[in-house]
This record gives sequence, C-alpha cells and structure tokens, in this order.
Amino acid sequence: MQGVTAPGSHTILTEAMSGAAVYVGMTRGTDENVLHVIAEKPAEARQQFIDAMQRDRADRGLTDATQQAAEAVRGLVDDGPVKIVNTEIAALTQQAEHAEQRAALWQQAADALTELHARQRYERDQAANAADTAARQLERVRAEVAAPLTEQAQAALTEWQTADTAQRAARDRLRTVGRFGKRRATTAHNTAQALAQDAEQRLAREWGEPPRWNEGAAAWVERVTKPRIDADPRMVEATAQHEAAANAAHKTLEPDPWPRLRIYARIFGTETVVNNRATFIAARPHANADDATRTAHQARAEIEALRALTPAQAIARIEQTRAAEQAAREAAVRALNERQRQLRSALPSHNIDPHREGPSLGR
Repeated sequence: MQGVTAPGSHTILTEAMSGAAVYVGMTRGTDENVLHVIAEKPAEARQQFIDAMQRDRADRGLTDATQQAAEAVRGLVDDGPVKIVNTEIAALTQQAEHAEQRAALWQQAADALTELHARQRYERDQAANAADTAARQLERVRAEVAAPLTEQAQAALTEWQTADTAQRAARDRLRTVGRFGKRRATTAHNTAQALAQDAEQRLAREWGEPPRWNEGAAAWVERVTKPRIDADPRMVEATAQHEAAANAAHKTLEPDPWPRLRIYARIFGTETVVNNRATFIAARPHANADDATRTAHQARAEIEALRALTPAQAIARIEQTRAAEQAAREAAVRALNERQRQLRSALPSHNIDPHREGPSLGR
C-alpha cells in the first residue's frame, strides 16, 4: 500500500469523509497538518482525495480548496520527489539494458574468438607437423641420393691416393737402388707415375680438384658431392616441398589481427571497428563482458534499493551517489593534470624549440 503525505501534526483519513470534513481536518493543526491517503497507487490516492473533496461542495471556498488540494497532490506525484526518483530509475533501467546488450555482444565476440583461437591452434599444429614430415622426407631423399655419389667419390679418391702412394714409393726406390737395379726401378717408377697421373686426371674430370692441403678425405667427399646431391631432381622437389611447408608453418605464427577484426566487424558493425581499430585489436572480450555484466547488476541493484526507500530517502541517496561520482571525476582530472605537470617538468627545457616541427603522420 502506498500513501501520499503532507507535513503536519494533525492527522486525518479521507475514507468516507466529506469535503467539508477533510477541509476542517486539514486546517485544525496548531503548527502542521498531516493527510494520510491509503491506496494501491499514487494515482488512486490522488483520486480518493479529489473524491472526498467533491462529496460536499458547500460553498465557493470549499470548491477552491478542492481544486488547490488536487493541484497540490498532482504536483507532489508528477513533479515532486516521486518524479525525480522515477526519472532516476528510468535512467538506471536504460543503463542496465544498454550494459546487458554490450555484455551479450562482448560475450558473443569472446565465444567467436575462442573458436577462432582453437581453429588457429589446430592449423598451427597441422602446419608444424607437415613441416616436420617434409624435413624428414628431405633427409631421407638426401641420404638416398648421397649414398651412391659418396661411394663413387670415395672410390675415386682411394684409387688416386693408392696410385699416388705407389708413385712416391717407386720414386724413393729409384733414388736408393744400386746400379744393377736402376733399369728395373726406373721402369717401375715410370709405370707408377703414369698410373698416378691417370688416376688424378680421372679424379679431376669426375670430381674436380684433388683434396686441398690439410683437407681430410671425409671433408673432400662432402665438398665435391654436395653440388651433385643438391642438383638431383629428387632433392630439388623434396627441398621445394620442405621450404613450402616451413613457410606455411612460419606464417601461422605471424601475428594477424584481421581474423579478429572481421569477427568484431560482424558483431559490432564494420564502421565501428574501422573507426576504432586499435581499440578492438587491444580489446579483451571476456573482461569487457564481465565489466558490462557487473555494470548491469549494479544498476539493477540500485533500482531495487531506490524502490525500497521513501521518496525523500531515495533523493538523498541519489544526491549522495552523484556527489561521489563527481568527486571521483574531479580526482581523476586532478591526477591527470598532476601527471602531465610532472612529465613537463621532467623535460629538459634547453632542448625544447617552440618553432621546431614535430613528427607528422604524412612523413
């Protein structure tokens, strides 16, 4: 049940009373008068008061009093504290509805981004596996191609080394042999020398130069076989496949804001995202959804709190809330100004040229 009250100390009830009785009751208080109207709604209370005043139109003064009283009740309900409270409740309701809408949009974005991240993680894993498979395939092909070439180069090197060693031995014997063995030693040396030259020519013709000074056999074999291995068609194909797979895997690791922005554009609108691209790139949809939900809950709770108070108490709460919000805004402005002052004071004044142009977006 709701009641409409006017200040006073003399109390009356309007139910079943005539206009004259109400008039008398409302004018008999020494200092103040209180009118209690019992009704479901303010509109019903106002109508009860008007009906009571209309039950007895004794004179012109009573009619004027009725009209004035009706206007007073109308002002109390429509333009007084109740209107202020109702306006505040309407604003809080709008705030809650807007926050709930934003929370729903951010939650939709969060769900879409969760799905996007899962898909991107799957694509990264698939690309990494493909790159690993291509790398293993490349090594298998390299081993297959390298095996016969390595064997051939090693055989050619061994043949030359054996012939060169035999030549050196024949030369040493020729130097130390006596007169009776000179002819035979000379023939052996010439034969060994020819065989060594022959082996060296074949080595050079097939594999290039012999081993360099202080170059081991394994290093020489690797050096002379690598160009042939790399030029083999099987190696060319396997290398191309490995490079393509590695590039694809690397691309999945590169930061790409466009999939996120496309999701935001679908939910919030293309123009909104285009005009605030940096904000959306750095957005945290889960946190934004939680913040908007919290704002909506706070607004709904404030509505319930205001409805539980009398109009006077509700207005006092509204004024207190607005004063706290204003104080917080002023404190934020002061903190910002102080921060800017500190930054300005930290700059070396002798390096500041007021006529020097700063960086331009057009450069």
